[in-house]
Amino acid sequence: MPMDPTDLSPRWRQMRATSVLILVCGLILCFDIGGELYLVARYPNSLSRLAMLHIVVEFLATFGLGVAFSSIRAEMRRSLARSRIDREHLTAIRGDFDRLLQERFREWDLTPAERDVALLTIRGMKIAEIARIRHAHHGTVKSQLSTIYRKSGAATRTEFVARFIDEFLDHSASHA
Repeated sequence: MPMDPTDLSPRWRQMRATSVLILVCGLILCFDIGGELYLVARYPNSLSRLAMLHIVVEFLATFGLGVAFSSIRAEMRRSLARSRIDREHLTAIRGDFDRLLQERFREWDLTPAERDVALLTIRGMKIAEIARIRHAHHGTVKSQLSTIYRKSGAATRTEFVARFIDEFLDHSASHA
């Protein structure tokens, strides 16, 4: 099964390592059984009941390892499929979020600078961080935030972000 380089979670790496270990152990047992069966074929009267029991137990252990290997590989395939589906859903949600964001910014008639400040605010950045990123003065960012709050109908940063998140959650729930 080809490895998905974007899915390197510790759980996935552990399943892959375990499946390789099981495969190696199963191959060792197969070679051991093969060697014993060769000796039995070559010297048919040399096989005792205990030796026969030993071969049967090794065969059952090898079969069990094969079942375990198949189960882990199947779980790995399911895990990769779930991961791909989750990434597709996340991409769709991000697209919805971006569309809703741009729609509200147009609706509120925000300038490009105000859009930047609003987006950074929604991302949880503080005024000082926004000012540093935008190479602006703190006062400029505060003024832009006041304008954004007024245009959006919010009284505070918390209300602005909460209102936006609530609207997005309602929008996402209606499109689920």
